[in-house]
Amino acid sequence: IRSDSVDLVLAGGRRLRAKLGSECPALDFYAGFYVKPNKDGKVCAKRDVFRSRAGGECQIRSFRTLIPGR
Repeated sequence: IRSDSVDLVLAGGRRLRAKLGSECPALDFYAGFYVKPNKDGKVCAKRDVFRSRAGGECQIRSFRTLIPGR
């Protein structure tokens, strides 16, 4: 939907939008990506990266909760 973000559907149906760095085309990540776990078990903006299955990586700049109907 947007060239700078990836929408995520979490367990339980909660939805988040992860905004990516400006140098990262989001479409590269819709084919599949992974996040390397940290010791704390959390995924954090401005710390963690998405790694595409094609080999690229992109820092997560921010998260935003998506609310249906808005």
